[in-house]
Amino acid sequence: MQKFPLSAAFVLLLSAGASGSPCLPASLQNYIALGATGCEVGSVQFSGFAIEPGQTIATPVAPTQVQVSPGGTNFNPTLTFTLNSTATAGLVLESFFRFESVGILTGASITLIAPAASGDGAITGILDVCPNSLFTGNVPLGCATSPSTVTAFAISGSSLLTDSVSFPRSNFIDVFVDLTADGGLAGSATLSSASVSIAAIPEPGAALLVAVGIAALGTWRLRTRL
Repeated sequence: MQKFPLSAAFVLLLSAGASGSPCLPASLQNYIALGATGCEVGSVQFSGFAIEPGQTIATPVAPTQVQVSPGGTNFNPTLTFTLNSTATAGLVLESFFRFESVGILTGASITLIAPAASGDGAITGILDVCPNSLFTGNVPLGCATSPSTVTAFAISGSSLLTDSVSFPRSNFIDVFVDLTADGGLAGSATLSSASVSIAAIPEPGAALLVAVGIAALGTWRLRTRL
């Protein structure tokens, strides 16, 4: 009889943390292949990855060459996109894609990791977010709610490597990511990787299950001592 409360508590705790398929390290092309099912990092589901045309002057970085690594925490999950791309003078390299995130979301950020620029070269990471709605078409325009744009950059002698935005609690967001290495007219630009983080809060149901599970564990321990 004493085993039941402990088993029940573990069921409650596992139910609170249960999720769909976890996101795994893979290429951006593999993430695109996940389609609408997507995968999860912590409490956030990522899905609908798609490559968009981007700038006409840029050379697209093939999605097979972009590696995606999930990380972060349960309520601040992160996807890191590794390009390891260098643009020499006269060359612009770009990875321009979109995806959707589902959860109880309150913010997003983009961070450039180990960028290097010389001369008039530049690296930029632009994050466009549409909370509780969708951008129309293949550019971040037409959001019916309150869209936001944040930009991280690095040039020779100056940088802003992280930028973030907060928004009212949303059930999902439509996201565009634009990563660019521009060699300029006589410089170079190297973009190692960039990360996108999504800020989330616990679902009330999950928080309640965790609380009940902890209470059940406490009750069981108390009874075993009596």
